[in-house]
Amino acid sequence: GYILYTLPTTVKYGVCDLVGSNALGGVRMSEETGKNEFTPFGNPDGSRADIEEISGRFVTFGGGIWGGLATRNNDLTARVIVGRKGSGKTVYLRRLQAFASGQDDLYADNIQQDLPTTAEIIKFCQFFSENILTEKWMLLWRRAILRSIISHLMHNPRLKEKVSQKKLERLIETNGSILREFNAPISVYSQVNEIIYYHEHNTGHKITRFLEDPRWHEIESIVADMIWDCPPICFYIDAVDEEFAHAPIYWHRCQKGLFYTTMRLLRDSRLGGRLHIFICIRDIVYSAVLRSEHATRYIKEPHIRILNWNKESIRYFLQAKLNMLHNEFFVGNVRDGKDVTSWLSVKEIHNDVRDIDEPIEQYLLRHTRLLPRDIITLGNALCEEIIKFKTFEEELTIEDMIRNTVSEVASIFGNEQLKTCSNQIASNQTPKGAALHEYSEFYTANEEYTSGIIEDLKKLILYIGKDCFSSSELEDARGQAHELFGEDVHPFSVLWQNGLIWYLESGASAKKDKTNFYSEASMHDFRIPFEKDNYVFHSCLIDSAGIEAIGKQPWGY
Repeated sequence: GYILYTLPTTVKYGVCDLVGSNALGGVRMSEETGKNEFTPFGNPDGSRADIEEISGRFVTFGGGIWGGLATRNNDLTARVIVGRKGSGKTVYLRRLQAFASGQDDLYADNIQQDLPTTAEIIKFCQFFSENILTEKWMLLWRRAILRSIISHLMHNPRLKEKVSQKKLERLIETNGSILREFNAPISVYSQVNEIIYYHEHNTGHKITRFLEDPRWHEIESIVADMIWDCPPICFYIDAVDEEFAHAPIYWHRCQKGLFYTTMRLLRDSRLGGRLHIFICIRDIVYSAVLRSEHATRYIKEPHIRILNWNKESIRYFLQAKLNMLHNEFFVGNVRDGKDVTSWLSVKEIHNDVRDIDEPIEQYLLRHTRLLPRDIITLGNALCEEIIKFKTFEEELTIEDMIRNTVSEVASIFGNEQLKTCSNQIASNQTPKGAALHEYSEFYTANEEYTSGIIEDLKKLILYIGKDCFSSSELEDARGQAHELFGEDVHPFSVLWQNGLIWYLESGASAKKDKTNFYSEASMHDFRIPFEKDNYVFHSCLIDSAGIEAIGKQPWGY
């Protein structure tokens, strides 16, 4: 037996406030809210989880078959981490930083997350035309990195003693129009924001004059000589996904410029050996790079690690999490091992709509987006219900409890993804010059505006009304999309980019061929291909949008 305590707190899903007192990893205090959180599977937010928790409960992937998922914490060659929101980019970056910070022969700065505002990002993008925008972002990132390095050379004790402070002071004094005195080590992000926000840079011409000032080359040469006397400098730049979602089209160009700058610095003969930039970027940013004329340069690039989760890797992740889970969270008998069956005490679950018995593992996974954050969220929710189920006499059967919990969490996943889609559509509709005239937030931060887009997306999905449909049905729905969004918006491509709609190859069936979806490792266009025979909505839309599940077998699994 075990002792139960009633905690005066609200858990994430509000389903139960009773937990086992000796359940390992079951309860933690949130630094953000000051409340207890129920996290037996771990914290789903990699930026908030304790580094000790990340290090101790990290799921490792050994061998070369797992690609970027097998990246070790001591791998200094892993400079770019690519993945979807919830794929674990921040966790991997934090592991790299934690290892480097413990090495005496490295200077590892803290992870930088003090992003500029979305309004500033939009403002910079609207200064320039599409054909030169990426180049301008590359210049901005390079100048911001250089200014940040100078601030660290001046004020961090480990670096300060290695360089001539008089030389640095003269450098700033003679270049006062593009540099300034720094009072503390500051982040790269802060300098991006400062350069954009600076009052004299209120036109594209003025900011171009600042970025292309010929003195930057001299400054860079002097700084490159200085840092050769310092330990290798490691900067960690995390692209916070929540900010990206507010205006994807603009943050996309910002991250694309960061990617190219990071790779150029890596190859730089003077800076590359002593300055190491580690970054996270979104999957759609990397896909855009692969469609450029430089695609062959970055395919299989050893410094780029793609967190490309699929059914095999997410099964491995789930099993590893179950192996770490305390016995008290298992309904079945664990004497023969810990797996999904012993965890929930059922091998199959009856699908009432399709009238089939479905393997329990498949049932759980197909309601997620095959991401570790979803597994952790679903695992925590089920563990809460298991404690409740084992403690009280419940009217529901274990299968009913599983169905209800999975449906609730899948609805959350679907609504979150639809929110991301609505933000993307809203930012795409931002008029040229909106940021310069200070009304861009109407499109990127107006909850009522984006909520209206979500409702229109649900109307469009319900117009089709089922999880599997033909190309002719998709073509018919495109007319409805034009009525809801206009002809300049492509909602099905947005759903495609965010993993909510997939396609089946000609002649495919649910039992044979896999479903094809937008992938960060693919060369697919941003727009969904309309020439395929059949299409599939993600299972989470059954719960969040209310579409009908058709056919005897769940599609794509």
